[in-house]
Amino acid sequence: MEYGLRLTRSEALPADPRAACPAPWRELLPPGRAAALYFGTEFCEDRLPTPAEARASCELALAHGLEPTLLTPLATPEALQRVQALLDDLDDGGWQPAVVFNDWGVLGLLRQRYPALPRRAGRLMNRSLRDPRAYRDAPEGRATHEGMRFARMRRFLADAGVAAIETDADLEGGFLGDAEEPLQRTLHLPYTFAASGRNCPLKALLFRDGDGFSQAIAERCSAPCRAGPLPAPRSDTTVAQWRAGNTLFYEVPPAALQGFLAHADRIVLHEEAAP
Repeated sequence: MEYGLRLTRSEALPADPRAACPAPWRELLPPGRAAALYFGTEFCEDRLPTPAEARASCELALAHGLEPTLLTPLATPEALQRVQALLDDLDDGGWQPAVVFNDWGVLGLLRQRYPALPRRAGRLMNRSLRDPRAYRDAPEGRATHEGMRFARMRRFLADAGVAAIETDADLEGGFLGDAEEPLQRTLHLPYTFAASGRNCPLKALLFRDGDGFSQAIAERCSAPCRAGPLPAPRSDTTVAQWRAGNTLFYEVPPAALQGFLAHADRIVLHEEAAP
């Protein structure tokens, strides 16, 4: 198994990549080497890194022999321009990160302007159901890992020059496909997103005297979510949940993990729930 690291707090990369995730998970995961350092944002265009931040992440990754991997979110036209400006800056500096796209516009941008950059389909491209309430009566989950439903999607992505597909441990399984297919299969742990959207409760709180959510959509954000995720418990499930900016995450029950490990070539470990 190889690992990717998504660090948000630590300044040093751990010798064992499994040390990047919460302690109870470490003994559940197979040994393996770190192969990539993930940075950027999957869910919120306001959290896109600055060019200086992106260059620093690339430098850190390469200094440790890791592939720098830029996460990009769903993109409005303005955000698409910002992604392009960011990639232009990295390209001008000679940096060649892999790029995880969660938006068809970003994929088109990569194909047209940056054909040399490795393309990875992000976990928002998998529209399978994610709902922590499903684990209330069946902690082990019910994923079948039947891959035929997603076969056409994987073929389309492979034909578009995509090198890998990435996903959460969703309730169905099957999105990652089989080892015989050309796409690398990447699993994100231990946090699965339950819901995400442009309406961000934390951002709306910045506009107490205005129109709340409507004003928050139109304005840039100072990213109060950088302080870390907030616990978001629910009475209808015991699964731990967190609010991280515009996204609600939950921790995958460890009992649901084993079926997914057999279908993964890389695991991306998140230090904490972050958009």
